[in-house]
Amino acid sequence: MYFDVHTHLTHCRFAEDRQATIERARAAELRAIVVNGLEPKSNREILEMAAREAIIWPALGIYPVDAVNHELPEDFPLSVSRFDVDTEIAYIDEMAASGRLRAIGECGLDGHWLPEATFASQERVFEALVDVAMRHRLPVIIHTRKRESRAAEILRSLGAKYVDFHCYGGKVKQALRWAREDGWWFSIPANARKSEAFTKMLLELPEERVLTETDAPYLGPERGVRNEPANVVGTVAYFAQLKGWAVEEAREQMWNNFLELMRAGRES
Repeated sequence: MYFDVHTHLTHCRFAEDRQATIERARAAELRAIVVNGLEPKSNREILEMAAREAIIWPALGIYPVDAVNHELPEDFPLSVSRFDVDTEIAYIDEMAASGRLRAIGECGLDGHWLPEATFASQERVFEALVDVAMRHRLPVIIHTRKRESRAAEILRSLGAKYVDFHCYGGKVKQALRWAREDGWWFSIPANARKSEAFTKMLLELPEERVLTETDAPYLGPERGVRNEPANVVGTVAYFAQLKGWAVEEAREQMWNNFLELMRAGRES
């Protein structure tokens, strides 16, 4: 039983073959595709997709760049829509309360695209969404880029336990410490074979804190080729190879890790 804990099937690069992509994932024995939202449009498309397809597990969020959309200059290099962030936080809260969500995400902090002047606004939105996740006993899927330590400080201050750092790009030694001390998860994308850092994480993270993701359409196994959820199968095979395990053992370990994250304290 395979899964993709972080993907973007709402992306325009899936417009022509989204259903075929989902069918390929089913054929590859995926049981869950957690599609992550970025802003109002993708959040609503995800809910519509999940209503049609049981394999789609909806996660609604606000990407850090979108979280500060009103502070961005007209010549900002990314295309960002304008919307009221507080209204969208309230909508995500409402959907979480209704039981329609499996996770909150993606959300977090970004110091790559965004200047320091936006950091306070980013943190306000991040804290609000983590609060939604915790109040509704949902896991939270984190984006951090060049602000990993600050994200961890906020998560610790809020007492967040059911946390997945997606496509973690910070210092590996910090990831190892947070996995061991805080019990947070780290999802590894499908380009792991070509990444020294992701290979190191697969080898050294506690085995119960490793997850698979794609971040599709990005970060495919081959550069320049569109990624898709079915490619998590290759990451599990690589994990098994690194650990000296049978693929079935690696797959079961990963699936159990995923179920524990998604349980998000609901047994308490």
